[in-house]
Amino acid sequence: MRCENREVYEKLWGEALVAFREGRPQIDDQLRDKTGDLRRGVTLVLRPSAEVQRRTRDFMDGLAAVCPGQYAYPGEDLHVTVLSIVAGSVSWRREIRQLAACRDILRNVLRRQRSFTIRFRGVTASPGCVMIQGFPASDGLTLIREEVRAAFAHAGLGEMLDRRFKVKAAHMTAMRFCNAGADWNQLATVLERHRETNFGETTVDALELIWGDWYASGQTVRVLERYSLQGKSTAIR
Repeated sequence: MRCENREVYEKLWGEALVAFREGRPQIDDQLRDKTGDLRRGVTLVLRPSAEVQRRTRDFMDGLAAVCPGQYAYPGEDLHVTVLSIVAGSVSWRREIRQLAACRDILRNVLRRQRSFTIRFRGVTASPGCVMIQGFPASDGLTLIREEVRAAFAHAGLGEMLDRRFKVKAAHMTAMRFCNAGADWNQLATVLERHRETNFGETTVDALELIWGDWYASGQTVRVLERYSLQGKSTAIR
């Protein structure tokens, strides 16, 4: 398991635990009516296996009983962000004009990459959400990210990536908080019990370039392209 990921998850957990114990989670008001949320973006993602989705869904069903009224990601919406290509915002139309150039770069870089495995084990959290921890079994994901970053920088598009923060880990967001009326201490206790729960592993042999809302909701997501990590890509639209 990658030590760097472990350090990221431990830091997040410490911050979340303080917020939960003090009763000050971050509530996302946009989730009460996503139709009013005009933020859109383009993201390179990977999808977990059906088994990982199932185990995550079972866990989330139990968590919903402890922390009701929150936004739980449907299994088909679960994803790991590889890189944010067009940062999610209301002004996405300005950067979407660079999308054709971005797709050319991604095809060129990703046709040289190979599949890799991620083990999903344990949960972590932030003050605003619950996450499933992902641990790449090799440097495959890191190499993809670094090669894409280098190619974007070479093309003069490096400023498009890592707008909010430099993506390093391989987690999946599973729940976001939109209801303040929860027993946050109880939530912290339940999450603590699942800090090492095994959610299975995924062999990642393809990546998706998607356009969608801030949450990558199935209702808004359009798959623009699928990239086989065996040397092929398929344009969708």
